[in-house]
Amino acid sequence: MALSLRGRLRQINRAGAYSAEESARLLLDERTLDLASRQSSAKEPERPAAPVLVCTAGRERYGIALADIVEVLPVRPCVPVPDGPSALVGIIGRRGYLVSVIDLGAALGIPAPAETEFHHLVLLRREQPRVALRVEHAEGVFPATPISSENQHAFRTEAVIGYAEMASGSARGARVLSLLDVDQLIRPFLFPFPASGV
Repeated sequence: MALSLRGRLRQINRAGAYSAEESARLLLDERTLDLASRQSSAKEPERPAAPVLVCTAGRERYGIALADIVEVLPVRPCVPVPDGPSALVGIIGRRGYLVSVIDLGAALGIPAPAETEFHHLVLLRREQPRVALRVEHAEGVFPATPISSENQHAFRTEAVIGYAEMASGSARGARVLSLLDVDQLIRPFLFPFPASGV
């Protein structure tokens, strides 16, 4: 059986072939190799799955943290806002308040074909102004495990803060989705509305 570096070092020291400085260097080299092998064998800790609302825009899926959502509503007609940004679909009344409706795909720069059908509004947890996202589908709440990225600044937009993988069998189609920061998403479209009056 081959001797370890430390064992060879002891033999050499007994023979007097290496100086104290050389012996110390060899010992440090052995410790460095030992630490490197421990780090390479250590697994990256698993990041826990968190429930997110999975929504679709275009051919992609997006996850919104449940803490950012009040409720999901069926889509309804909106009152257009003159000279508003293209992503701002309009406003609706909800329980005595005005709610700005922003199209998720348009806010992300995803062009929607003319025949696109929208089925849901996702009402966000905000006081002023109140905002809802218009999405093609709100598929449901599913556990999603964040996927670490080597370059956290490589996302297409500031509103995308990472990627996650849904649990197997949780939704149809692709299992990877983009995680959204809704504050970053809607910030360019905000302007104040009266608190009530509907």
